[in-house]
Amino acid sequence: MQRAVRSAPYPTEWGPGWVCWDPTGIVHIDLPGAVRPAADNHTIPPEVSALCASLEAYFAGIGELPAAPGLVARAGTTPWRAAVYRIVSAIVTGTTMTYTEVAAAAARPGAARAVGAAMAANPFAPVIPCHRVVGSDGSLRGYRGGVAMKQRLLAMEGSP
Repeated sequence: MQRAVRSAPYPTEWGPGWVCWDPTGIVHIDLPGAVRPAADNHTIPPEVSALCASLEAYFAGIGELPAAPGLVARAGTTPWRAAVYRIVSAIVTGTTMTYTEVAAAAARPGAARAVGAAMAANPFAPVIPCHRVVGSDGSLRGYRGGVAMKQRLLAMEGSP
């Protein structure tokens, strides 16, 4: 049986983003500009409303990304990927780590490409801040919202 996934928008100057949930909890966050069908008439759970408000403040430049350890646990499909998401979630605002550094911190030196795959599969961007992971030379690599959005997020956070 397929579960009904609901969505609630969070407005930003970049376009609306969406927090998606089902009866088990939050299952996905869409970055601003993602296309979703119009919201239907449903009750939004308090944790979804709170996350939407936090994301709205973050994208307005007046708030930090919320800490969401529960989302980190939900996102990790393997123990190693969960470890990667925990490491990335600990990257301080205004700083970055390279894919190689994240791989080493996750006890798999040489697994930079696997870190990239985990970042690409991250269902909770920007709360799990994969935009803070960069190439070894500091270059911006792929991002679900596009490299321009990654650059804008890093600039908004004060990253060099």
